[in-house]
Amino acid sequence: MLAKLSVSDDLTPQLSKSEFFTQMNSLLEEGVEYVGIINKNGRIEEAIYKNEMNMTKEKKEMFSMTHQLHNSMQSDFDEEFGSVNYTITERENSRFVSIPISKGILLVKLNKSMDPFLFINKTAGILNFAKLLETSNGVIINEYL
Repeated sequence: MLAKLSVSDDLTPQLSKSEFFTQMNSLLEEGVEYVGIINKNGRIEEAIYKNEMNMTKEKKEMFSMTHQLHNSMQSDFDEEFGSVNYTITERENSRFVSIPISKGILLVKLNKSMDPFLFINKTAGILNFAKLLETSNGVIINEYL
């Protein structure tokens, strides 16, 4: 199910922050352990998870800043190669998927059993639906998209 529309007091349809995270929460299935939004300053704005990442607060901040810095540096080559749609980082025990969004990145931790491309396709469906709403006349989308 894709995100539903609600109507605000001024009759402008909008996808609220809670509806966006309801959709993201639906991705917390077998193999998806963590979904977080990292702002352009490298700070974790929001996160939903099955299993918290086992790191100190300082290491989490450094980890998220590293992902945002990498994302920012990748954009230096958009003119030559086009924009980055996603980045997959394969580690010994897990995979991370970074998806650029207007306010930063969507960072996801997958375990090794999850196909990262299956996750990317599901997430793209949610994000594309939100972008479609965003470009429609009078539609307001969550501030993260």
